[in-house]
Amino acid sequence: MKRPLEGIRVLDFTHVISGPFCSMLLGDMGAEVIKIEKPGSGEFYREEGIKNGSGISIIYPNYNRNKKGITLNIKSPKARALLLDMAAKADVFVENQRPGLLAGIGLGYEDLKAVNQGIIYASISGFGQSGPYAKKPAFDMTIAAISGLMSLNGLEGTVPTKTGAAFSDFISGIYTALGIVAAIRKREVCGEGSYIDVAMLDSVVSVLDAFIPQYQLTGKEPVRCGNRRAGFAPANVFPVKDGYIYIAASFQTQWEALAKLMGREELIVDPRFVKNTDRKENEPALEAIVEEWTSSLGSMQAVSLLEGAGIPCAPVKSISEVVKDEHILARKSIITCDYPGIGEYPMATCPIRIDGIEQDIVRAPQLGEHNEEVLSDILGYSKEYVQTLQKEGVL
Repeated sequence: MKRPLEGIRVLDFTHVISGPFCSMLLGDMGAEVIKIEKPGSGEFYREEGIKNGSGISIIYPNYNRNKKGITLNIKSPKARALLLDMAAKADVFVENQRPGLLAGIGLGYEDLKAVNQGIIYASISGFGQSGPYAKKPAFDMTIAAISGLMSLNGLEGTVPTKTGAAFSDFISGIYTALGIVAAIRKREVCGEGSYIDVAMLDSVVSVLDAFIPQYQLTGKEPVRCGNRRAGFAPANVFPVKDGYIYIAASFQTQWEALAKLMGREELIVDPRFVKNTDRKENEPALEAIVEEWTSSLGSMQAVSLLEGAGIPCAPVKSISEVVKDEHILARKSIITCDYPGIGEYPMATCPIRIDGIEQDIVRAPQLGEHNEEVLSDILGYSKEYVQTLQKEGVL
């Protein structure tokens, strides 16, 4: 079977992470994604991303595989007209520019809809296209702060902490890709295009666990608990001889198995630890006992013992260990492709595995690499005319 989105053409006018990640997922599923960048420098991560010795961004290829790349100087009226001509023959347009920017230059949803009634126009922004914050600039860090996510991360009594990865960018990119797929299905049924408005803030708020109803219904503000798990103990990171291990003995049976494994069966009837509520009230004392036991073990020995007793656990691995992990390698969760100026480029593959469908991976495009191919295929331009547009500063 062909990949699910083959035959769907996506115009990708995005930059940084949220938008490129969204369109990359569509490309992974078989869509023809055409990345549009400004001439000369390209999008943000070509110019500002961490670079290798030859000055090539090592971040840009990570979010832009399975795409064709063209350049358009949208300050040029001819370039804007060209984009509208392309939109007339596209299925989807994805953008994550500042709200109102594209509409202000004749490239908003209504403008594209005028040339293509079935167009699906998806906008990703920090705060959405409406509301008091709509015009505010946004970065993952500021979204983490204002969404409440940062208030939940970190150790109790210390400063709030952001997530390691740009969580709001990725989750909003995933939601937008899902919205686009849903809109494609809607168009199949109703024959109508759609406008999709996804906010990074909304996306993060949607995955704040049950903390919102917890506060609204009990009046109790959730607190940062670091690596602990609210409501269960013992669940934390513990030191071993060669690093750290996470133990999640959340259920009563798991706690009792851990006590027996440590040779401390008397703890099962210790008034401080009999029930989970008791263990939470006496968490520091309980963790000190567990830490004394884990500190005498190596990580693999500890994992073997804990797993043998049916206790959820995992070693805390560094990135250098993850890329060599036998399960990651067996699942082909990390793939490589050759990228000009870098060589073999490793990246995480699409985690969606659909039976009977192979994942094809094509490296991210170089700046303007497909100008001639795309404009010839979609608009019928000749090689000579494309060269003329380049000389005029349109491309």
